[in-house]
Amino acid sequence: MAKNLLTSVKDTAPDESLVPSRGFNDMDLRWLVTEENMGAEYLTFGRTVFAPGGSSRHAMHRHPNAEEVLMVLRGKGVSLVGDERYDMVPGDVNFIPKNAPHSFFNESPDEECEIIFVYGGGPTLEKAGYEVVDG
Repeated sequence: MAKNLLTSVKDTAPDESLVPSRGFNDMDLRWLVTEENMGAEYLTFGRTVFAPGGSSRHAMHRHPNAEEVLMVLRGKGVSLVGDERYDMVPGDVNFIPKNAPHSFFNESPDEECEIIFVYGGGPTLEKAGYEVVDG
């Protein structure tokens, strides 16, 4: 095995390419397990911190090639899946079916929200088929 199979959030840099025009607003997202850094074939695993103040959000998007699971570790967040709203607190887990439009945001004026997530079916954002949904 050529790749190191151990990583840490503290040793992983935030992805600076994830900008508002791609649907990423005021977020610290770190890719922990991907095809590129670990040789994953079927999944992506990451961690995101959403800043307080209402501007931190992942715009409505979908992944035609991957299911997603996210879990809140600390703070509170809102997950939208289609027309459903899920107010989430630490320990809550949300399943997002393949190709379902969804978004996540932090409404708290003063508390960060930290989540972990897994894409099943795509070892990179691109292979998951990531696309921003208009509206």
